[in-house]
Amino acid sequence: MVRCFLAINLSTETQSFLASSIRKWGSQYRREVRWVKPENCHLTLKFLGEVEESLVPQIEKNILKVATAFSPFEISISAPGVFPNPRYPRVLWLGLRGQTGSLGRLQNGLESALEPLGFESEKRAFVPHVTVGRVRGNKGKSLNLESFLNTHIPSIKSRIKVITFYQSILRPSGPTYRVLSSFPLKGPRS
Repeated sequence: MVRCFLAINLSTETQSFLASSIRKWGSQYRREVRWVKPENCHLTLKFLGEVEESLVPQIEKNILKVATAFSPFEISISAPGVFPNPRYPRVLWLGLRGQTGSLGRLQNGLESALEPLGFESEKRAFVPHVTVGRVRGNKGKSLNLESFLNTHIPSIKSRIKVITFYQSILRPSGPTYRVLSSFPLKGPRS
């Protein structure tokens, strides 16, 4: 079995901004939040969970069909937010702006392409975001996130050109992601 997901990686400039911001936020919210390692920041398109290795080639074939139907497009990180709500935050994230319509169609295309292989489509609406931290235990109720939520986010663009198929290896120090395959966007749609 392989634990895996599909994601989009962000530009080097965006990754650099995330690294410096996570260091700053980490010093403010050291005990309350477990911050994502900057090198692990990405935009998840679809979490597949535990998958039989024998199914991987068919998954890759279906991802390739979707990737070849889409042209590259641009997005930027935007305002911070939290899930499920500000009164009891569990996940801290940065939103996305730009060609989010293209992003939504790409994500929907992957959902549709993988459903025949037994991967249920997500019931919740797709909210494009980059997770940067997770609140530890029950600390969300007493956590004042004003500083995080009011962070100025510069407009740094990421040109989205590739869907990456990752394996997630869980370790006590946190997950490690290994690229299984990459699929360039080559099609006429954006």
